Amino acid sequence: MKLRIRHFEEIGSTNDLALEIVQKEKLSNDIAVIADVQINGRGRLNGRVWHSPKGNFYCSYVLDLEDLSIPQNETNMLTSEIISLLQQYLKELTHSPRVTLKQPNDIFVDNKKLAGVLTEISYPYVVIGIGINLIVSPVEQATDLKSAFNLLVKPMDLVENLYEYMRTKLKECHSH
Repeated sequence: MKLRIRHFEEIGSTNDLALEIVQKEKLSNDIAVIADVQINGRGRLNGRVWHSPKGNFYCSYVLDLEDLSIPQNETNMLTSEIISLLQQYLKELTHSPRVTLKQPNDIFVDNKKLAGVLTEISYPYVVIGIGINLIVSPVEQATDLKSAFNLLVKPMDLVENLYEYMRTKLKECHSH
């Protein structure tokens, strides 16, 4: 499956637009909606705001669950699978065991938030919103890859790489 990338300088929420696309279009490709800035980024709980300054990674992937062989009755475990995969990915990227999981949907380094995931199902699709602090720690109890690991990563460099990693691992987990 090919990834179609839709890049925006500024957007309300990448997840909101991805869900809109799912409802309006018949998709033949997986999609990544990526933004330099989100003005209405949101977290898992109602009212939780994801602060989204320029320079960090804000991307929502739309994946076809049927293509990944994930039936509707197995979607309840997707958030924990995806956050675990993101943790593994970031551990490999940073070469550090300090990248830890905080259930249900956060990644921490030294007790500070580095990344978060928001999954929303619109079967047969899943929208996977991923925020990773790359160069800016937008709130006090946060960190970023540059501060924590002296690692400079550009958002557009992550889009396809992270997609391939997640898609491959999800397909491996669910191919019976």
